[in-house]
Amino acid sequence: MLLSNQKRIKIQGIIKRIAHDKSISLEERIYVEKFAKHNSTISLWLKKANSFRRNVVKSDSGIDSLLQSFGIDGLYKENHFNPNEDDISDWFGGAPDWLRRS
Repeated sequence: MLLSNQKRIKIQGIIKRIAHDKSISLEERIYVEKFAKHNSTISLWLKKANSFRRNVVKSDSGIDSLLQSFGIDGLYKENHFNPNEDDISDWFGGAPDWLRRS
């Protein structure tokens, strides 16, 4: 999905506000999610923004900072797979459309 420069700037502005824990409207959140479902780059931007919003890193060193910079899940207990409580197919079921097609 190709983005116009105007749409990209709008999405980046919304994502920046998410990262800084500023308020966004439901319409803006839906707008970004729509593009994140079909575009891996926007999905990564959104994951990073949510990670920074939830766990502000105070220094640029450490494994948490590295994980945040790559947008990798694993900083939060709810992202960890628990074989005693989770079904593997359900756990991967929340993957974005672009990933499920891979």
